[in-house]
Amino acid sequence: MPDSDLARELQELRKTLEDLKRGFLIVSQLAQAYLRLINIYAEYGGIGIDVAIPEIKNDPIAREIVKVLFDLRKANISQITRELKGRRGRASRNTVRSKIKLLKDLGVVVEVPGEKGKMYALSRDVIKRWLEMIGIPITFDHDNEY
Repeated sequence: MPDSDLARELQELRKTLEDLKRGFLIVSQLAQAYLRLINIYAEYGGIGIDVAIPEIKNDPIAREIVKVLFDLRKANISQITRELKGRRGRASRNTVRSKIKLLKDLGVVVEVPGEKGKMYALSRDVIKRWLEMIGIPITFDHDNEY
């Protein structure tokens, strides 16, 4: 076997080895993310967005509002109340309004412009924390919502 063939073969082997290393790294990262998800599920009994906000752990209505806003992306008080009523069987605008104020004070919810007035959405920080928690690091474009 001439030296050039040997050199080419060695180069191909090096490339294959590098490809295998990259593949093993990806599999390792996926396994770590999967184990993280299993641990979160075992600790919290779910993997919803509310898991990223320990401040509302003992407030079922605030947790449900966070889930509603995650599902709807943005909503006004009436839309949140209607959605809560469908999920929980009852809801009041006054309670939703006070919980939204609490969530705004915690930095969980932000006010966003809407067609007919005030609307609310989850803060980018909360979305980012949740995505990182489940193993999906992401950056946001400053001009867009999540």
